[in-house]
Amino acid sequence: MVYRSEADVDLDGDVKVENLRLPLAAPPPSGIKISWTNPQWLDAGLRVKLDDKTALFFNLGWQEWSKFSDNMLSFSNDRILTLDRNWDDTWYAGLAAAHKLTDRSHVSVGISYDSSPVKDKDRTLDFPLDETWKLSAAYGREHSTNMSFALGATVYLVGDAPLEQTAQGVTVRGDYDTNMLAILGGTFRYSF
Repeated sequence: MVYRSEADVDLDGDVKVENLRLPLAAPPPSGIKISWTNPQWLDAGLRVKLDDKTALFFNLGWQEWSKFSDNMLSFSNDRILTLDRNWDDTWYAGLAAAHKLTDRSHVSVGISYDSSPVKDKDRTLDFPLDETWKLSAAYGREHSTNMSFALGATVYLVGDAPLEQTAQGVTVRGDYDTNMLAILGGTFRYSF
């Protein structure tokens, strides 16, 4: 089991505005402060060894994204904006298997699911999160006692993220195409 506590983050910076042609009642602010709380996490895993060559891995977790829901922006002209994204806590689960092909090579496959941190009615255009499925596979080989390599791939299938958002009298309604993200990776290790 792994637990990660929440953490408060406060950032300060300068605001630089260029080529602004809209009429302004006051000059734009020169500084900004951004504050948020990173969520706490609880993660649990279990490994079950089926035999000398095969093992199964189970993973369950919870993340308190409702703590990340409120984001505060404070400008140098004393204007404070709080963005409440109405986020919910999330949960996730995964299953993987690893199999030893030979004494020096192995393969693994896995699938996992992450719930959406936001309900459809609260989803926004700037951060259109939805549930996520992940499929992964990897191959590793120890070429010699001092050299090994591994190759892997993960495909993320992100939901269609339906939304209906009204801001400044304009309503945007629709959904995104189901997005897919493919990640390829590899490692090479040589010990001197």
